[in-house]
Amino acid sequence: MLRRICFIVALLLLTSSNSIDAAPSVEHLLPGTTKAYFSVPNVAELQARFEKTQVYQLMEDPAVKPFAEDLKKQLRDRFDQANVRLGINLEKAHLFNATSASTAIIRPDDKEQPHAMAVIADVTGEIANAEKFLEQVGTELEERDATKSMTAIAGQQVITYTVPNENNPDESHKVFYVIFQDQLIAADHQQVLADIIGRFDGQAKDTLAEVDAYKAAMARCAKASGETQPQIRWFVEPFGYARTIQDAAGVKPQGKDFHELLMNQGFGAIKGLGGWVMVSEGDHEFTHHTWLHAPADDAGVLAAIKRQEELAAEGIEPDERIAAKGSDVYVNAARMLNFPNQGEMAPQSWIPKDISSYTSMSWKIGNAFEYAKSLVNEMLDAEPGEDLFEEILDGIANDVNGPQLDIRNEFVAHLKERMTVLAGHIEPINPNSKQWIAAIEVDDHATVAKAVEKFMNAEPNKHVHKHGELVIWEIINIEEEVEVDTIEIDFGNEGFEDFGAEDFGAQDDEEEGAEETPLITQWAITVTPNNHVLIGSTADYIKSQLDRKDAGTLSEAEDYQRMDAALAAMGSGNNSFRLFSRLDKTYKPTYELIRQGKLAQSDSLLGKLTSRLLGGSNDGGAIEKVDTTKMPEYDVVEKYLGVSGAFVVSESSGWFVSGCLLAK
Repeated sequence: MLRRICFIVALLLLTSSNSIDAAPSVEHLLPGTTKAYFSVPNVAELQARFEKTQVYQLMEDPAVKPFAEDLKKQLRDRFDQANVRLGINLEKAHLFNATSASTAIIRPDDKEQPHAMAVIADVTGEIANAEKFLEQVGTELEERDATKSMTAIAGQQVITYTVPNENNPDESHKVFYVIFQDQLIAADHQQVLADIIGRFDGQAKDTLAEVDAYKAAMARCAKASGETQPQIRWFVEPFGYARTIQDAAGVKPQGKDFHELLMNQGFGAIKGLGGWVMVSEGDHEFTHHTWLHAPADDAGVLAAIKRQEELAAEGIEPDERIAAKGSDVYVNAARMLNFPNQGEMAPQSWIPKDISSYTSMSWKIGNAFEYAKSLVNEMLDAEPGEDLFEEILDGIANDVNGPQLDIRNEFVAHLKERMTVLAGHIEPINPNSKQWIAAIEVDDHATVAKAVEKFMNAEPNKHVHKHGELVIWEIINIEEEVEVDTIEIDFGNEGFEDFGAEDFGAQDDEEEGAEETPLITQWAITVTPNNHVLIGSTADYIKSQLDRKDAGTLSEAEDYQRMDAALAAMGSGNNSFRLFSRLDKTYKPTYELIRQGKLAQSDSLLGKLTSRLLGGSNDGGAIEKVDTTKMPEYDVVEKYLGVSGAFVVSESSGWFVSGCLLAK
């Protein structure tokens, strides 16, 4: 008995000693003002698992690797701000044998620099390697004319570099490096680094781990994963992240501040989203779970009701269709976020078997139309009591030069709650190959058809197609075609200060006042006897899908059934969204257009977004080019691309998303 007691006491002492010496988890070291977080708990495991995937095999295929390396380098140069700003990124973690590695974007309470970036990596047993790596980072920074010094921070001697801005020598930023309690820590904000060091005592409460949205996301993903642990954890507080990036870019909104607009409209109820990613689990290349945390905005609803009562006392009565009431979950336009679960959301019988992708969603469209009023009015700077939204509807209904359509009662009132989008492409591949159809269920096709006819009759660029008993209306906005021989990809070489400027209101002087091209230059619409409004990329594509009566249905396809079984095993059942995509078909048009140097001419949404991603910038930086001669024939690529799928469940305090990519 004495030996047992001594053994237990020794074990407790040993355990206690280890718990004191061990560093807290990264989520307890990062502050509660963390706006984005990405973590790899086990670097070696992630690498080993990733090497088992077909995605890795694709990147390592001798025919693909030169192009993949070229593209990866340019994407890294543009988007990997941790590497540009700090000289360290998660991809480099293997160079110093880090056990785990995390990066974060933080919004410190600092008027001079309200943005920061930090990297934390566990280098237990690898201190010598980590020190050697920091010497290499220092050499690279000194090649950028950085100057080295030592700074005392939180009782530690910290390596400090002052790094000049390559585009403006009068500007610079500081980067701090320290190895503390077996953790390599890098940051570009002195107080952020000091606070991270201060949290090693485990007593801090202002940590990421204590943020409600983060806790909810990690708990929900843990529940879905069971015993399976993730290879990647991530978290984003979307509005705080957007504002932090905006400040880091030095961008002041021109015109309407959309961040402020969305917050005023109640979308700040979305407190954060985070998830887990598992790599190479069985025949799952990747499995992902995401929780979007948006609890009921009770305080906001009460405030809206009070404000409504105050306006009523001033003689401004609320519109009863959108009046705030105690049963509301959110306020103003955020009430549009109503996606009721509708069972399995299985593909309808008319969805063709061989499409590229399928997305179906449940949405209270009629309510969303009404709740959009406050958003539109604020965007148009309506005065209190002024309802520009209703004035617009009145003009459409009564203007003798307009369609004279009562949109609310003749069209929106007949829309049901299910919308489905399918996509495909036509051969040979050209800028117009990507095709799509969006279908919305209606309760009275004849009434809706008359409403569409009224609206389209007022369109100057319409073309009318007869297809049996159906009338298909098509809008074509003619644009001059420009041949593009090469695709120029400008990823610049700027640091964190320039990241995301184009997304937050920056505007090039040369382009000021320039006319923007429409996102979609051609589309078509019809109403079918089976009670669907079909909106498609072209009239011909709508016709082709209507004529495919014996083509088989998506539900019969082997790969869809395989994905359906996989999602069912992950908990799919009563969903508000359902997604399915054949990646080999989905990516082919974009890939081939890049090879042809014609991506900029693509009229598809994916093509336009990809073209913008890979397009020239307005900052005057050096323009790099993708060498399309390195791109192999697509049949080399497609053999590695399987099917992806996901489902969304609407819950009382947010939305849960779960999905996977299956091996080919």
